[in-house]
Amino acid sequence: MTRWTTAPDGRSERTATNSTACEGVPPTGGAAVPAREETRTTPAEWARTLAQGTVAGTLHLPRADAADGCGGTGGRAPRGRARTQSLPVTHLSDATGGLLLLVELGTPLHARLLELGAEAGEHGLPVVLDVLDVPPGQAALPRARLCVTGWALAVPPAEQRRVAQAAAAARPLGALLDVGSTRQLWRVDPGDVRVTTADGVHLVAEEALLTATPDPLYDDEDALVTHLEAHHSDELIGWVLRTLPLEQAREVREVSVVGADRYGLDVLCTVAGGTTLLRGAFDAPVRSDADLPAALCRLFGCPCARRGALAGAHR
Repeated sequence: MTRWTTAPDGRSERTATNSTACEGVPPTGGAAVPAREETRTTPAEWARTLAQGTVAGTLHLPRADAADGCGGTGGRAPRGRARTQSLPVTHLSDATGGLLLLVELGTPLHARLLELGAEAGEHGLPVVLDVLDVPPGQAALPRARLCVTGWALAVPPAEQRRVAQAAAAARPLGALLDVGSTRQLWRVDPGDVRVTTADGVHLVAEEALLTATPDPLYDDEDALVTHLEAHHSDELIGWVLRTLPLEQAREVREVSVVGADRYGLDVLCTVAGGTTLLRGAFDAPVRSDADLPAALCRLFGCPCARRGALAGAHR
């Protein structure tokens, strides 16, 4: 049983590797076993999951020289120069799906936001938030990318703590305790929300975004994958051997879990000289970590699922 990448302490790592453009995201790899449509994360669910801030994002802002050039030199940036400035940003969403930026005072991002915000006034300044999903194992190809184009406006000082408390109710984050002292919240009003997956680029409507829910396993996906491979490899391999055609099952060399979400598991198998990606779909979406042991038992066909003795079986 092998993983692609683990941290020095043996635990898997998720690294935010954002680029400066929202390009197409290739498939995770291999030929997937056909699955029902409802066993895959929807673009709206990807948007809500990546908007909650588990993986850091990149904020694209107008460059100072590009902004100046728009004032009377035709609006063109110098040849070879990007028209935007890209800075890392901590983002999160509140319980209603509202998108927030958590900015540390005194940083280059804070200084640039203040500068542009003063010029933009009450309408907000144009921004693009770029968030790239990074699945377990740093060698794994990304599964989705979120791009939000909209306008950022600082939350009024009198409302900073209230908005921080509302955001913490949706997803507790220690840095929210610093809002009002060393950190500041900005609200992003989305104009265009797009999610790129292996199936293409999807425009996510505002209503779909607000009604979707973040994946309940995403925050702990790395730990879950490591736990499965460390403590339930026999059940996992048994499921793979039963799922693959007999001639391929005889040639299996390695098995790795490369993804886990509310709908199931992605399992990469090295078969002879190639790879095959299997989808282990749960019989029903899990709503929280508490649903996971039973879902795994039913997927793997464990005896405990038939006996109903599920207490802690796959924790």
